[in-house]
Amino acid sequence: MDSLSIKALTAVAVLLLPDGAGAMTAAIPTNPDACAVLTSDQVSDVLGVRVEAGQHVLPDAHSSCGWAAPGDPSLGAKRLVLTLMSARAFEAGRTPVRGAIRSAARDVGDEAYYITTPPFGTALSVKKGGNYFQVRISGFPDAQAAHLEKAVALRLLKRG
Repeated sequence: MDSLSIKALTAVAVLLLPDGAGAMTAAIPTNPDACAVLTSDQVSDVLGVRVEAGQHVLPDAHSSCGWAAPGDPSLGAKRLVLTLMSARAFEAGRTPVRGAIRSAARDVGDEAYYITTPPFGTALSVKKGGNYFQVRISGFPDAQAAHLEKAVALRLLKRG
């Protein structure tokens, strides 16, 4: 599991549930599956468009899942990608690739940072204790995407 604990998955599992709502009805899997964390309805509420069921970004990598509107594979489409990260991946993300801009995200977890990569947009990476995740929302101007990413992350951490 590489430093990602079941506790992290539990925290992610309640992301975007209304206050007072219970955790997911499905049992928490032994191996974290990012597509089991959110429902299409929850992601649709964030993006403001109906999305299909989440799909693993890479078929054999269950730590990352993306939700998008049906039949819209375009680069600028409204999309949410949730990635359950390792400590190593979080640390590696501190050094952005050439042309990317890193900035601190204040008041999110123990540590958080945005990476903005033109023209691909932003991603918010978060550390809380020994747990790590990244939220990437596309299809919005960078500032709006960053705001939505932070709102999603704070909701997740509130339940953690």
